[in-house]
Amino acid sequence: MALLKRHTPARNDPADAPVVPAEPAPAADRRNGSGTPTGSGNGSGKGRPTPKRSEARAARARGGAVTTPASRKEARARSREERRRTTREHRAAMLSGDVNKLPPRERAPERVLARDFVDTRRNVGPFFLAAAAVYFVGGIVPNTYVRLITTCLMVLGILAVVVDSLVLVRRVGRRVAEKYPDSRVRVRAYSVQRALLPARWRMPRPRVTRAGQAR
Repeated sequence: MALLKRHTPARNDPADAPVVPAEPAPAADRRNGSGTPTGSGNGSGKGRPTPKRSEARAARARGGAVTTPASRKEARARSREERRRTTREHRAAMLSGDVNKLPPRERAPERVLARDFVDTRRNVGPFFLAAAAVYFVGGIVPNTYVRLITTCLMVLGILAVVVDSLVLVRRVGRRVAEKYPDSRVRVRAYSVQRALLPARWRMPRPRVTRAGQAR
């Protein structure tokens, strides 16, 4: 009879066991594909701006290590300080005439050649400025004869500047073309503007004397 038969316990079937969901690993233990925890970092993770190339060069020039800014505010402050330092260096180089520290535009060899050529010749520009000052003063004097003389002096000064500028442009252009035939740097107008000023007002300051000797 079925009731008298020994009751045999059923074997545990793994397929019938309840599925227990696995607990997620802590965030600090989760690792990326390279084996490094994703939540940890070495101080250069997200949230910190990468140092700029100019800051890296400045740090290497000072002999120090490149440190990552802690925040964007600190990065902007460093950028402003770097611009101020570069401006001071360029200003000092313009006053001293040191070609190696000038702004990149002024370090072009074609411009250096044009500046040296202008500084070694006697230009009409400074005399024209003196004639312009005399013309201005003569216009104030209530005398027709004085005004006529100053006007004639001003006209002669303008003609002299035009002729001198044409000669300067041709000579500078020829020298640059001979030494740098493939150059596209414009030096003609640059030379004329420099020739109009006295030597003490020129920037960058002349590095050669009128005799062609280094200062």
